[in-house]
Amino acid sequence: MSDPDRITSLQNPRVKALVKLRQRRERDRQGLTLLDESLVIRRALTAGYPLRTAFYCPAALRDDLTAAVLDDLRGLSTRDMSVEPGEDSPDRLELVEITPAILAKIAYREHPEGLVVLAPQVQRQLSELKLGPRPLLVVVEAIEKPGNLGAILRCADAAGADAVLCCDGGTDLFNPNVLRASRGTLFSVPTVAATTRAVQDWLAAAGITVLATSPAAVVNYTECDLSGALALVLGTESSGLSATWHEVASQELRIPMEGVADSLNVATTAAVLLFEARRQRS
Repeated sequence: MSDPDRITSLQNPRVKALVKLRQRRERDRQGLTLLDESLVIRRALTAGYPLRTAFYCPAALRDDLTAAVLDDLRGLSTRDMSVEPGEDSPDRLELVEITPAILAKIAYREHPEGLVVLAPQVQRQLSELKLGPRPLLVVVEAIEKPGNLGAILRCADAAGADAVLCCDGGTDLFNPNVLRASRGTLFSVPTVAATTRAVQDWLAAAGITVLATSPAAVVNYTECDLSGALALVLGTESSGLSATWHEVASQELRIPMEGVADSLNVATTAAVLLFEARRQRS
C-alpha cells in the first residue's frame, strides 16, 4: 500500500467500531481485539501473529521503538497477513493514518504511543497443543482480573512453561490489559480457554499429574516433586479452587505464610511455583 488511508473525523464509522471494542461482548462478537503498546505489537510480529490494520498518528509517535515497529508494519503492508485464506480474511496488513484526537478515542491506554493495531482473536484448542515428555502447565480457574492473567502469562513465559489453560470462561484472554500485563507473552505462550471438564479430561488422557494449590494443604511446595509432567492448578484469591479440582488432584500443596496474610496474589503464587518447578527441572 503506497499511499496509506487517512481518517480525520471522530464520526467516521471505523472509529466508532473501534471504540466499541472496549467492551468484551463486542470484542468476542467480532472476534477482534486491539494492541496499543509498541512492545506488545513487536512481540506479536515476532511470533508471526496475524494482524489486520495498523492505525498510526505521526504526531504522537513517542519513541524509537514505536517508530521501529511502525517501520516493520510498513514492511508487512504488502505481505499476506490473513489468518486463513477465505472470503472474510484480509489480503494484507492495512495502514491507516489518524489524528491525535482519534488516537485518544480508540486507544485503551491513557497515554497512547501513537500506534494501535487491530488483530483477530486467534483461539487455540487443546488438541493443537504439542507437548514434550515432561510438560509444565499452568491451569487457572475463573481468573477475572486481566492484570493477574497477564502477569501469570509473563511468569509462564519466563519459567519456560509449555502452556497456560484457562477454565470456566471468566477470563477475557484478549482484553488489552491482559496483553499489556503479559508484555505480549500471550503470543509466545500457548494459551487455551476451555471448560473445566474439557481440561480435566485432556490432562487425564495425556497422563499429566494435577497438583492443586490450597492454603489448607499440609505439603509445602518445596517438598513436592515438580520435575515430571504436571499441571499446577490455581484458583482465585477470594474463593480458591472449586471442589472438582481438589477431587482430581494427585496432591495439594501450599506456600507457607509467616505473616498475617493467609494467601498470596494468584500471579505471585504462580511465579513462586513455576520457578521452583524450573529449579527442580534444571
